[in-house]
Amino acid sequence: MFRKYTGFALFVTKEIEVMRRSFNILALALFLIFFTSSFLRTQELTAEKSIFDFGTIREGMNVSVNFTISNKGSKKAQIKEIRTFAACVESRPLGQRSLAPGEKLKLDFLFESLGYGGASVDKNIEIHYDNPGLSPLKLKVRGKVLSLEPYQAPIGEMTYNFFVLIDIRPPEGFAKEHIIGAINVPSRMMEQWLAEVSKSLSAELIIYLCCEDGTESDRAAKMLREKGYSQFISLVGGLKEWKQQLGTKFLVSGKI
Repeated sequence: MFRKYTGFALFVTKEIEVMRRSFNILALALFLIFFTSSFLRTQELTAEKSIFDFGTIREGMNVSVNFTISNKGSKKAQIKEIRTFAACVESRPLGQRSLAPGEKLKLDFLFESLGYGGASVDKNIEIHYDNPGLSPLKLKVRGKVLSLEPYQAPIGEMTYNFFVLIDIRPPEGFAKEHIIGAINVPSRMMEQWLAEVSKSLSAELIIYLCCEDGTESDRAAKMLREKGYSQFISLVGGLKEWKQQLGTKFLVSGKI
């Protein structure tokens, strides 16, 4: 009888030991899960909307892309790097790179669709920050870009080497004949015209000056360049040389 009780006691003791070990393992697992979760979420960047769908646009159009991100963690998050794709650039330099817990930040990008005609866009933007367990925060830009029609051109094609042609002869000479597309600003009114449009001028703009034989346009271009307006160029030989080389090609009369 004593042997039976002894055997039962040993069995119970072993079961208790097994249960104790199992409890310890469970407690350790729960601790690791809690610790890991707490560690990972010390800095956690999330986005209000992780996908920006710009719908359908025509090639050559630019789209403003924006996301709002926030720090859901318990410690300040530091943005280390923002990785975009080739046609998507930051609209402005990011002045703020740290987010306190609960703080929000708007990210602005510009998607340039030139070269994407006929394609469906499904590209990622990655926000890398100082939590290696959760970084990067992945955002997505999505949409469709229609190809250009034969009768269409992107603005970039027009502004590349964009120029203005100014005929500086008197109004009666301009009305008689001039190169199509030219505007008439008589030389005596050039400085007044320049004062009105100077704020719209940029370094990449080319302004050709044309007169009867190139003499007056040479003088005007030289004078304007001396004043710092490097955009002005005189058309050598003026309208006389134009007709010598091209005849009446592109010449019109009246105020057209």
